[in-house]
Amino acid sequence: MAALQEKVTRIERDGLKPIASNLPIPPGRSLLDGVTLEFGPVDLLGRFFLIAEAAARERGVYLSFAKLSDLVEVNRRNSDSWRPLLPIFDPAYGATNDDNSFAIIGRNKSGDVVATQAARLFAWPQTNFAEEAASLRLFYADPERQRLPAERIDVTAASARRVTGRVVFSGGVWFHPDYRGRMLTAILPRISRALAFTRWYTDFTMTIMAEKIVNSGVAQRCGYTEIGWDVTLQQTRTGTVRCALLTMAAAQMLEDLGGFAEQIGAQVDRRVDNRAV
Repeated sequence: MAALQEKVTRIERDGLKPIASNLPIPPGRSLLDGVTLEFGPVDLLGRFFLIAEAAARERGVYLSFAKLSDLVEVNRRNSDSWRPLLPIFDPAYGATNDDNSFAIIGRNKSGDVVATQAARLFAWPQTNFAEEAASLRLFYADPERQRLPAERIDVTAASARRVTGRVVFSGGVWFHPDYRGRMLTAILPRISRALAFTRWYTDFTMTIMAEKIVNSGVAQRCGYTEIGWDVTLQQTRTGTVRCALLTMAAAQMLEDLGGFAEQIGAQVDRRVDNRAV
């Protein structure tokens, strides 16, 4: 896999962080063919991507990169099992493009889309999640013109003001009802976080998750341990929803990826050994 080339990461010693690549990921490419390790520990990330992609395939899901417009269309076609997509991932609202975001689509062997995941980079050196959400700049390029009449986001989570710098919002998650319960919630969000980190050298990964989903244990399965309340979407395009703010700093994210790779990799090794016997 040429994309997983052994490229040595070079971080300047004077405290400056490297500027991330702005090259968009070509849609339609398989996951591993579209991954280039720009930043981060090569051995850890390379092993993680190999194991995570294999774990998805083992569950009948074949991953590839897609356009954000494809994500919007999948969302539209599956409104019976998926809320309207957040404006964060909809190019129609002007704040999202191929340079600051990517989408992943998972298909079954028949070619049907059964899973999605996306990520959006925000550059917040002088601001933070609390300010960007309250102003609706989190959602829109031009909030005053594009917001719904009574739309707002109420943020009371104490962690919201600590989320600053290069921040990736990981979301756009959907699994076809027939593919739920296959541990995909432990695989795709981690892939999204790892891709964002190695492409953009992110400081934080974050998302917002509806209260009902948090209470079902999905946040922990995704790997998040920092869960802050509340972020409430009020009369938005997704509706009115009480959410938690889930955050993960880069060091914690890498530690989580290592633990995941070790655990899932050991399971794969055992299955290979058993088949050999």
